[in-house]
Amino acid sequence: MAIKNDSRIILMDLNDQQKQAVLATKGPVLIVAGAGSGKTKTLTYRVAYLISSGVTPESIVALTFTNKAAGEMKQRIMRLLGRKKQGNENFPFIGTFHKFALSLVKQYAKRLGYTGPLTIYDESDSVSLMRQVIKTVDGDSATDKIAFRLMHQISYIKNKGDILEKGEGIIQDNLKPYWNAYETMLRARNAIDFDNIILDAVNLVQTNMDIRERLQNRFRYFCIDEFQDTNTPQYALMKLLAEKHKNICAVGDDWQSIYSFRCADFTHLLKFERDWPGTRVFFLEQNYRSTQTILDASHGVISQNVFRTQKKLFTRNPDGDLISIVRLQDERAEAFWIMEKIQEKIAHGKNLSDCVILFRTNVQSRVFEELCMERNVAYQLVGTFRFYQRREIQDLIAYARVIHNPLDTVSLSRIINVPRRGIGQTTIETLEKNNWDSYSGLSVKAAKTVKDFQKLLDTFRTLAKTYSVSELLETIATSIKYRDYLDPDMNEGKERWENVQELIGIAKEYGTTSGLARFLENVQLMQDTDSYEANSQRITLMTLHSVKGLEFP
Repeated sequence: MAIKNDSRIILMDLNDQQKQAVLATKGPVLIVAGAGSGKTKTLTYRVAYLISSGVTPESIVALTFTNKAAGEMKQRIMRLLGRKKQGNENFPFIGTFHKFALSLVKQYAKRLGYTGPLTIYDESDSVSLMRQVIKTVDGDSATDKIAFRLMHQISYIKNKGDILEKGEGIIQDNLKPYWNAYETMLRARNAIDFDNIILDAVNLVQTNMDIRERLQNRFRYFCIDEFQDTNTPQYALMKLLAEKHKNICAVGDDWQSIYSFRCADFTHLLKFERDWPGTRVFFLEQNYRSTQTILDASHGVISQNVFRTQKKLFTRNPDGDLISIVRLQDERAEAFWIMEKIQEKIAHGKNLSDCVILFRTNVQSRVFEELCMERNVAYQLVGTFRFYQRREIQDLIAYARVIHNPLDTVSLSRIINVPRRGIGQTTIETLEKNNWDSYSGLSVKAAKTVKDFQKLLDTFRTLAKTYSVSELLETIATSIKYRDYLDPDMNEGKERWENVQELIGIAKEYGTTSGLARFLENVQLMQDTDSYEANSQRITLMTLHSVKGLEFP
């Protein structure tokens, strides 16, 4: 491949190891990149280099594990290529595995048996549906805890990937009735959960040779970030799509594998050369983020792992301060000590946004939140209660989902009495028993109230054809008197209404043509760490898992 002038400019900002990895454009490539070595930068420059060298942008797929990483990659590629605005055409697909797989599922939805607009179910939606499943299978109501436990078992089997090779025979007999009923109810609602997004895409490509060939010819270059975090179904999808042209570039670090509880399998990286004969391997070992002291300490820990790639990270940064280990009496004393250290840093000119407090689980954030509030210190808590998980936001989104997909009875059951309109739990249970398509068993008064609500939804559906998403949400909130429902005289009510207004503001970037579908899709694919704001002038509190890929002074 001839190197054009603009391609040479792209290469100027890379070290020798990164440059070699970017220039290897043909065939399978494995980039083993240590922490802070610029692996995402290398992947970004590789995509830009491919485009500047004449590769059709639409034939390139770059996959990340967060929307935030995908957004940053898009911006950097546009800067490298001298573009001011990203169009829908002449640009690679850059996004998460789920976003890419969902695009395939939506394109070939009819082939997969879907009959109308798709609704994406998150964990809470799936648990709500599982409660209905348990009632159908067992005849008894179930708590969220029991429903969650069953969903976790099903999700684990799906993500582990054995079902792709061994089929449903691996499902335990005591789990099968719930599994089958859950999948049936999902399809009846034209809904898809996060696990099925990937599995449906694999099934689509695996069982339809015509679609596989079409997609293989359309997508000829695959670049995968954080490869150690892929699970078996995700990797299976990549193998199916990349097997023809074999232009697959995996970037990862088995030393940074921290998602095994989500069925991520770091051995995909260790077995990459076996899976793809002729693989060229490049090591990125220069660290730009840490001191040599920190690198030596981390190497001392990871070197105890028998199953790992061999590399030795180095840096040209100073050795830096020694690592401190402080033993304190309890969690309260620990929080006091940490806060004192942070306030010392602030007194010496550091910003609050320079500081982060890390903990193993979200439960451990409580004592730090309390101390921040006591001392009137601004903070942001990342990866716990998201904006889109708030009750008022979930209510409005549920309305939008039912308008988009009338079969989504999980959302319907949420909003049918929000705000209160005299439809009680007995009525809802009767409607569920009737599969929501009959008023049999309802009193005359209850049937009329439900019919009136259905008429209201039909009115909203008519408006959705011409209204923008923000206009639609504002009309819904006004029509149902949602502000009064939130009790605006109370501080909590005011805050919740402000959140509703923020949601309406966010929705302004979506127009009318397919805008509602795109809005709902993007909302459901948002991740916990997408809420992190780097320049917020607040201390950041987050888990060790959430901080991956970020850096603080």
